[in-house]
Amino acid sequence: MTPSARRNAESAGRQALRTGRWQWPGGSLASEPVRDTIRDALRRWGLGLVAGELTDRLTTLVQELLAHSGRRGRGSIDMRLELRAPARLLLGEVHHTPLPAGGARDRPAGGRGIIAVTYGRRPAREGTEYVRSFSWWRSEEAPGGP
Repeated sequence: MTPSARRNAESAGRQALRTGRWQWPGGSLASEPVRDTIRDALRRWGLGLVAGELTDRLTTLVQELLAHSGRRGRGSIDMRLELRAPARLLLGEVHHTPLPAGGARDRPAGGRGIIAVTYGRRPAREGTEYVRSFSWWRSEEAPGGP
């Protein structure tokens, strides 16, 4: 392999999309399993020192989204997280699938939350680090609803 081909291959490897998917049972979903999972993933993805702050931010956003679902204590929680390292962007999706309350018509609505987190360092401001986050929650109608 030529030196330029090796550099291109290494560059492509660094820019590869990193993704993870996890599922947690409902009930009293504690923040510790979520926090541990996110922290471990960010460290594996090579985010170093910023992993701690991003873990705190993402865990808080996940918990807030679940609180907005109105059904935090029931059903399973699915999370997908992806890192787009060159853009310093983390994208997440949290999906809440509630357990049926009775028949299919009585099934409570679930929902989906979207998270976007940007992070980095501003050279113009003496290397000031920043983390910006955005989240949205969208409820899904129960089958057989109005």
